[in-house]
Amino acid sequence: METPVRIDGIWKSFGSTKAVRGLSLSVPGQSVYGFLGPNGAGKSTTIRIMLGIQRPDRGRVFLFERPLASDRLAVLGRIGSMVESPAPYLHLTGRENLEVHRRLLGAPKRAIEEALETVGLIPAAGRIVRNYSSGMKQRLGLAQALLGSPDLLILDEPTNGLDPAGIHEVRDLVRELPRRLGMTVFLSSHLLAEVEQVATHCAIISQGELKFEGTLAGLRGPGRAVIVIEVDQPERAYALLAGIGREVAREGDRLLMQPNDQFGPAQINALLVQGGVAVSHLETRRSTLEDMFLELTTADYS
Repeated sequence: METPVRIDGIWKSFGSTKAVRGLSLSVPGQSVYGFLGPNGAGKSTTIRIMLGIQRPDRGRVFLFERPLASDRLAVLGRIGSMVESPAPYLHLTGRENLEVHRRLLGAPKRAIEEALETVGLIPAAGRIVRNYSSGMKQRLGLAQALLGSPDLLILDEPTNGLDPAGIHEVRDLVRELPRRLGMTVFLSSHLLAEVEQVATHCAIISQGELKFEGTLAGLRGPGRAVIVIEVDQPERAYALLAGIGREVAREGDRLLMQPNDQFGPAQINALLVQGGVAVSHLETRRSTLEDMFLELTTADYS
């Protein structure tokens, strides 16, 4: 399978500001790839470089294993994108907006109805876009990006302006695109909880540098879970657990410890109950994408 995006050591500066610093990425085919970072981390600059809107000072971009610098027209024809807020023609209908872009792309006429149906805009397709809500305009922009069934879909904040129902619709759509259409989705968003629900892979950047790239499971890792224990006698519980050689941390009246294959929640509960400690709450808490994101990026901005 082709690698849709490979970025090798790109650098980009604006005056004395280094927006991207030696960034390398590899996006697997038919994945939903979350591209994450704080404001000013270099996400938008990287996306513009991927789309050929800006050129890197150093480094190379390969799309579908072909160099963007020399094969730009061939590779960009396989990409759909929605970067920043859509800017439709307000005096045209939704369908007429898509017709303009269909002709530019040379896509078949059926592509318009397919895109409208995919984003749920068939009922409003004949209405003037000036009368669309912000969420409807966002969905129209997404329909435009889907025209021609691209192999790679690049989305920058695709749920901006959407209400919870709209966010849910876009989430389901993004999750299904690789399976339904064999498409790869490159998704940049600040809504970490949404990315966590759809992404198969992710990259986290901070101040233009890569902090992590891989699967979400790899980001969390086996040591990213913690057992949270609430009891009536924290001091006694601490002594019992420390007495069997386990490392125990305190968080107020709660005890925290990492599970392992030999000593998990069931064994902890049994030990404490047998030691005369009443357990009121015991759970395995797994780190969220937000936890990992903050861990990897907060130090750079402190």
